[in-house]
Amino acid sequence: MIGHILEKAREYGAYDIRTIDPRKINVYQWVRMKCQFGCPIYNNNYTCPPNVPELDKVREFFSEYRKGILIELRGLETLDDQKKVQKIILRLERDCFLDGYHKAFGIAAGPCHLCKSCKAINGRPCNDMGRRPSLESLGVDVYELANSSGFPLTPVKRKDEEYKSYGLLLLE
Repeated sequence: MIGHILEKAREYGAYDIRTIDPRKINVYQWVRMKCQFGCPIYNNNYTCPPNVPELDKVREFFSEYRKGILIELRGLETLDDQKKVQKIILRLERDCFLDGYHKAFGIAAGPCHLCKSCKAINGRPCNDMGRRPSLESLGVDVYELANSSGFPLTPVKRKDEEYKSYGLLLLE
C-alpha cells in the first residue's frame, strides 16, 4: 500500500520521497523561538505560534504514529511556491484517508499560504478544512529532519541557488 502512496506523491510533483519513523522526529523550543522572534507571520496566522499546540503535545502527537512519508520538492522559485507543497501534502492526506489510513495527517514546511490573507489578522475564524500547522510551528528543525532522512539541505545563500521544500505525511 505504501508503494501506491509513493507513486501518487511523485505523480503530484514530489522530487524525492523517504519513509520515516515519526517517533524519531525531534521537537525543539529553539525552533519556536525563531518563529516568535524573527518571523513576521508570528501570531498572524492560525497555523503558526502561538495558535498551535504546546511542544509536549506535539511530542505526544508524533509518538502516536509509526509511519511517515517525507517528500521533497525542488525547483521552487519563491517562498510563495510553498503553496505547492501544501497542496500536494493535503491531496496525499485525503487519498490516504480514503484508502483506509484514517489517521493520515499532512504537515508542510513554512507558513500556510492557502488563503491570500489569513483571517487570524482580523480575529475572524478560519473555516479552511486544509489548515495544518507548519513543521516549524511544531518545533521541528526542518534541516535536521531533511538531513537525517537522506535529503542534503543547507540554507539558500543566493537567489540563484535552488530552493527546496518539504512536507510530511503521517500515516499510522
